[in-house]
Amino acid sequence: MRRDIYKIKKQYFESVTYYEKLAENIVEALKMFLDEAGVSYLTINYRIKTFDSFLKKIERKSYTNPFEQMEDVCGIRIICYYRSDIEQICDIISNQFKILESQDKEELLEEDQFGYRSHHFIIKIKDEWLAAPNYKYLGNLKAELQVRTNLMHTWAEIEHKLEYKKDDDIPTKFKRKFSRISAMLEEADEQFEELREDIHAYRQEMLHHVIEEDNMTLEDNQINMDTLRVFMDYYFPNQEKNSRLASRLVSQLKELTITISDLKQFYKASSHILLQIENDALETFEGNYKWYQASNIITMLELCCPSYQKKVGIRKGLEEIIEKYRINADE
Repeated sequence: MRRDIYKIKKQYFESVTYYEKLAENIVEALKMFLDEAGVSYLTINYRIKTFDSFLKKIERKSYTNPFEQMEDVCGIRIICYYRSDIEQICDIISNQFKILESQDKEELLEEDQFGYRSHHFIIKIKDEWLAAPNYKYLGNLKAELQVRTNLMHTWAEIEHKLEYKKDDDIPTKFKRKFSRISAMLEEADEQFEELREDIHAYRQEMLHHVIEEDNMTLEDNQINMDTLRVFMDYYFPNQEKNSRLASRLVSQLKELTITISDLKQFYKASSHILLQIENDALETFEGNYKWYQASNIITMLELCCPSYQKKVGIRKGLEEIIEKYRINADE
């Protein structure tokens, strides 16, 4: 037995470097695929099973050929925000990897059961990838890939911390509370999904009102994150978003009682020079300056809004540029 353990240990440490390489490359590829598809995610992480954990599983499962039978030496986890994202992510995984096994853990649960929900894959990289140097010698290795929402992940981690591996492990006196918490988290997942859909529908509806001034209601004309986002997405659709900067801008605009109608007037007066100002600013700072959607709004205010200029001032380093173009905006 000791000789067998020695051989297993030797083979494990010979292969662990390849598993690390497999994990790193799959994570990098997943990030690229999800970014290209516009699918947001919280984290994509991996872990390689330690030798002690590897050995315990061999003994527990009575594996005779552990390096072939064990499928989770390399474990990768994608944590996303919404349940609907899981379906998109699963489609990407199915298209981009060789799928050995695919299982939705939620389908295994009874209606009154609790337990973490996620989608599990056993994958290999596709044969055509093996020609690339990064994937050489990785064709025979498997990886377990899990996809779950942040709330699913929260439940799984807490359940694991409490050391209850399955339903039967839990004392009867705690089962009701476990069930209630699990149900609340599941409902919260669904509510966040509905809220996301409602916000999207609201913003789409707002788009028509914000752009057509005659149709604007009092609420449409007021500044909040949604009306400002719709305004920026319409007038500056190809520029990068910055939620923190936009949020600070919302507070400033509300304090100064600046409305969407005001922003439209400022845009009309300054739209012909916004790109020139951006280019001059980036040249002045030699590329060490980020320009976002909200940066255009700030530029409009610096050019056209005396109350903003008095209250907030001009961005440091851009005073001469703004003064130079303010004459053009006034004209």
